[in-house]
Amino acid sequence: MKQIFTILILLSSIKSFSHQNDTIKLSEIRFCELTLDNLKQKDAGIIQVNLEEMDLCSDGFVQDGRFENRIGYTTKLYPEVIFQKYETNINAIAKIHLTKDFEGYLPDGNYVNLKHLKAKDILEKYDNLDVWTSRGCSDYLGINKNKELFFYVKLNKKKEPRYPIDAKYYLEQQIVGIDIVSDCYSFFGINTPKIQPLYILDGKEINEEILKAIKPEDIDSINVLKDKSALDKYGEKGKNGVIEIYSKKRK
Repeated sequence: MKQIFTILILLSSIKSFSHQNDTIKLSEIRFCELTLDNLKQKDAGIIQVNLEEMDLCSDGFVQDGRFENRIGYTTKLYPEVIFQKYETNINAIAKIHLTKDFEGYLPDGNYVNLKHLKAKDILEKYDNLDVWTSRGCSDYLGINKNKELFFYVKLNKKKEPRYPIDAKYYLEQQIVGIDIVSDCYSFFGINTPKIQPLYILDGKEINEEILKAIKPEDIDSINVLKDKSALDKYGEKGKNGVIEIYSKKRK
């Protein structure tokens, strides 16, 4: 009987050790060094997928120049992980998106299971967070750590007023996705400028810093100009598109 009991303990230990080894550890991924070709060599069945950018506007116009937007790649090597390339012409991996079913270890060693992870759990895990960030046109609210690690909850558009944010409500919401972003500019030793649209606030050109300081509740309307309409109105400055913002103060 004692021998059977010992065998059962050994089997249980082996099973536990095997499960631990199978757990995804994202610290193994070397951003900017890892390429799409590397992934294809390890898994010929890699699949290209369309990806919802939780930090960008749902209209698909605004882009993040650091990586190829709204296109990702999945591999059986890392379940529930979507890889994204640095820009469009370089195969290096600059960003990964974790889906709502991800379970494993983040690059910093923190274990997460998105099926049971709420916004309040993130605040308990980390200090010095930027909480409830949003572009104002996104369908999600974000919590980020050093602009490298982003956690998202779904924005409830039926909740009124939308701003100021009801922190008590959103702290109880499920984390539906995580973005891990790397700045590959310094890795490649280049200074590629970001492709940004022209921002106009109440008829005056503004930079990105002023844009970030605008409170969503102060915005009356937003108008997006593309291609010919942007060039006709703003000339060469409008070649990357124009976002016209009208505040409530102008009325």
